[in-house]
Amino acid sequence: MLTLPDTAEYALLEVFVFLALAELLIPLAGRARLPPVVAWIVLGIALSSFALGGVVNRLLGVGLFTVNTYLLLFADLSVVLLLFAAGLGSGVRGLRDAGAAAVGAAIAGDLAPFAVTVLVAARFVPVPTALLLGVAAAPTSAAVVASLRQSEGIGETRAGRFLVNAAALDDVVALLLLTVVLTIVGGHVDVLSVTGSVAESVVAWLVLLVAAVVVIPRALRVPALREAKGVPFLFLFVLVAIVVALGFSAVIGAFIAGLAVAESLVADRTRELTEVLLLFFGALFFVVVGAQFDVHDLLLPALLGAGLGLAGLAALGKVAGVYGFARGRLGDPPAARAVALGMIPRGEIGLVVGAIGLTSGLFGQTELAAIVLMSLATTVGGSWAFRRAVARLPPSPGAEVPPTA
Repeated sequence: MLTLPDTAEYALLEVFVFLALAELLIPLAGRARLPPVVAWIVLGIALSSFALGGVVNRLLGVGLFTVNTYLLLFADLSVVLLLFAAGLGSGVRGLRDAGAAAVGAAIAGDLAPFAVTVLVAARFVPVPTALLLGVAAAPTSAAVVASLRQSEGIGETRAGRFLVNAAALDDVVALLLLTVVLTIVGGHVDVLSVTGSVAESVVAWLVLLVAAVVVIPRALRVPALREAKGVPFLFLFVLVAIVVALGFSAVIGAFIAGLAVAESLVADRTRELTEVLLLFFGALFFVVVGAQFDVHDLLLPALLGAGLGLAGLAALGKVAGVYGFARGRLGDPPAARAVALGMIPRGEIGLVVGAIGLTSGLFGQTELAAIVLMSLATTVGGSWAFRRAVARLPPSPGAEVPPTA
């Protein structure tokens, strides 16, 4: 029998502990009228190696509660499933219905926080560092949006479809923005170089989207493939592998796969299977995000101010950029407000930018900690504000109303 290294064994045990406690917190979060996402992040903070998890590690003499490669791999799987489910719930029809307004919301929703963050940060840090901070503050966490959309029961509403499509497109815009900034920071500031990088990325994304929507539904008409319950997930894994190889985020491939499978004959069955998987793995990404936060950073006034200031700029810029497009498309100010607030949470791409800045020497531990704090503050605050905004919306026909007590 194969014996796993201690780190792998601890990581598997850690995953089981996280998932069990996350499941127990769901009814408690409902009674407290908090989105489950918030409870899961707080759980991760509490069980991190910087808090109670570190105490347990020292008492037992083990490295149980740590963030390692194995744990991050499970967390990435959680994100992939969340975005696959979001694509399944939206489908190409939802993407088409959102139309140019969702594209505009994604673009403005990234450029507004990027611009305001760069303008403010450039007064305190070098311009290259400010540019990367702006990129980190720009992108919405599609994983958080997908979870909020599901937990708040607005998946079948116009606002819910607009929100998830804008969030998915937001990731594309953010990656294009990161490409431009890395080109500039690297010293290649000529217009042709920047334009070429962006054009290649856009074309690659569109080709993948069209190819998936054309090929996958047709392939699933074949009886042998249609009857095999795991085939839609095969397409998911293949698309994720392709987009990662092309340099995109895995969440884009997962969302495209969901869009394509949603147009097939097995869409309903795949949704049911995906919901079962999310019952087990949906919480893990958020617990791991919390587990990466060092609570001792809250004791440093300068760092606390930088993180909360960055969160404020990110939130204000996002709402300002998204609200107008959402209102123009939905025609309903309360629904547009809910969409704009739902786009506030930051997460995976911002943390990736933080890692890039650290390895490139443009960030120190202070900037990285500020980005982590910004991600947590916007996710907790944005999730809470979104739930309150959704609670004020009139119920839509066919929409599932989540419990409030």
